[in-house]
Amino acid sequence: MKRHIITSIGILILMISCKQKENQKNEIREQKPKTELKVEPKKIIEEISIPEQYFENDSLRILLESDLDILALNPKLDLKTEPRINTHNETITDTIKILTFGNTKIYSYRATNKEWIYSAKIRNSEFIFLDSINIGIKKNTLENILKSKLETDLIKIGNLENTSVFIFTFENDTLKTIDYQGWAD
Repeated sequence: MKRHIITSIGILILMISCKQKENQKNEIREQKPKTELKVEPKKIIEEISIPEQYFENDSLRILLESDLDILALNPKLDLKTEPRINTHNETITDTIKILTFGNTKIYSYRATNKEWIYSAKIRNSEFIFLDSINIGIKKNTLENILKSKLETDLIKIGNLENTSVFIFTFENDTLKTIDYQGWAD
């Protein structure tokens, strides 16, 4: 029993002395000189949240994509190409095509055997979707196509996965921009 008490007291003394050394190390760390970096205060940028309406409508989206594919064949569009290394096979070089006319731009990704439009910014009224949607139309035209009341100035039509979306932006009930955000691997 004496032996057990002596061993316990020895362990207790050892633990207390280790704890004291640890506290001394902390005190030494705190005494090191500190360097302060003075930075001017950041300006807070106010983020404006625009309400949007999202319509999950695959049949309408497919028709819009089909019209976009046809629109990309328009001879008015100027073509610029950029080579791009394939993300899956570095030995293959794919092509990024940029079609432009005025403020309108269409971006497509051309692989060896297929081409996908992955982005578009339509800003010219010459380009028409579904025989009635173009820059400058009134909001009620799109309401009639969607058969729904449009409550906001930002309307999105896309698929469930949100990987293919047309974005219609209105200002004073007039269509100002049509954007397309697609998916290309």
